[in-house]
Amino acid sequence: MKQSPLFTNKESKALDSLAIKELGFREETLMGMAALSVFHANEDLWKTAESIWILSGTGGNGGDGYALAHTLYQEGYKVRSFSTAPNKSEAGKFYETLVSKTLGAIGSIDDFYKEWEEAKEDSVLLVDAILGTGFQNELSEELTELIETINDSDVFFYRLSLDSPSGWNPYALGKSEEPNVFVYADSIEELGTRKWENVGFIYEKDAIIPRYYESIGFPIRTHLSNVTFSNRYYLEADPESAIQTLKRKNKDHKYSAGSAIFYGGETGMEGAILLSEQAFSRLGGGINKIFSPSTKISSLVLKEDLSKMAQTSSISEISNDPFFAKTKTLVVGPGLTKYPKDLEGWTLPEGKNLILDAGAIPSFGNKLPRGNQILLTPHVGELNRMTGKTHNSVQAAYDTLIEFCPQNNVYVLLKSFVSLLVCPDGFSYVWESPNPKLATMGTGDLLSGILARYLSLDLTIPESVQLALSLLDHSKQLEEPYPSAHQILKSLVELV
Repeated sequence: MKQSPLFTNKESKALDSLAIKELGFREETLMGMAALSVFHANEDLWKTAESIWILSGTGGNGGDGYALAHTLYQEGYKVRSFSTAPNKSEAGKFYETLVSKTLGAIGSIDDFYKEWEEAKEDSVLLVDAILGTGFQNELSEELTELIETINDSDVFFYRLSLDSPSGWNPYALGKSEEPNVFVYADSIEELGTRKWENVGFIYEKDAIIPRYYESIGFPIRTHLSNVTFSNRYYLEADPESAIQTLKRKNKDHKYSAGSAIFYGGETGMEGAILLSEQAFSRLGGGINKIFSPSTKISSLVLKEDLSKMAQTSSISEISNDPFFAKTKTLVVGPGLTKYPKDLEGWTLPEGKNLILDAGAIPSFGNKLPRGNQILLTPHVGELNRMTGKTHNSVQAAYDTLIEFCPQNNVYVLLKSFVSLLVCPDGFSYVWESPNPKLATMGTGDLLSGILARYLSLDLTIPESVQLALSLLDHSKQLEEPYPSAHQILKSLVELV
């Protein structure tokens, strides 16, 4: 799988300390490397600014800001450096002194406000180096006013944050009646490590703010341990593999091409389970059968295609069907309104996969089925119902699921503008690719069918999730602004 490690604030600090104490890096060297990385990564951006203002705080993040100010100035840009207070780290003091010698006096917050009042609209590119990723306390009144000024002012045409937007704290979201105050960064430069706490940073509707990773020599491959890494990864898009994996081979027969069982579709909701089955079969699945509590299911299925199999049944009767022994994957839930009691404590036979979606997502207190390959696919509301907790950020959801998944031996794929897969072995994967075209009825049913298709090819659950989400990402290219789930499926079939 294409993936990149994600580090918490604590883990990033541990790597920073390791690089300095064990590998012999000087902190000044790391700050200088960070400044050069940011400078070169944004050369086109600097050229758009009449003036660049860098606001530096008292910690390592502020030191990075001073190092960047020095580099920009030496490269001929018009730079103004401001400080919230003197820097506290030795490396930060080094660059603070360097800037005062090269740029001249470093402005105070009062100086910042005076120059801001005289500045022209859209004339300043602001670099936010006030607070680092480790700051989780309440903001002082002075910093709150400063950040609100930065956000509201027309003087700043672009706001770039180093490592993390100052004041951003995903764990505080929704916990107070007062809105969270943080810099509304237009982009973020993550230095040395990709930051877990930045995942899901958003202040505009349906828009994840761009984050860019700049390597500065941290030992993120050679010195990982339980202290410096907790097995969190970005899942990176793999659009070509998503398509090629689905193409049938010449030697395939109906079972090797993938087999599946679908259960769902209460009366009046049969379309949901039919859509899941269509996603599976039209994307190359070899053979499948639909079971449903609806008495209309057979007529609806056969009306669509005489070659298909369907049966009115309870979920407990499925395991007695001869087809059950031959199939690899079961999808339960699309078109159901409540968790089937027959699933409570049921044991999934070895070698089979079970996807629980929609109505088959249990409520808090329901007993889960047992097995080694069980995937639940809740959206946020269903996750809250399933765990009895409220989650306002992907980080909060992770904190719940990293205990829930091992305890229940299940995988959970949280579906949101940021998708999170947590595995029972402690590994987790983040998919951060908001797609407003999927915000339509039926796309969850579609995803279940696509997941079943990949799982039926003997891929692991993490591999199947990555490929399914990569395939669905192709829907972004549709010209239709609000495509239906059937239109999305048709476009994916054309790719395959």
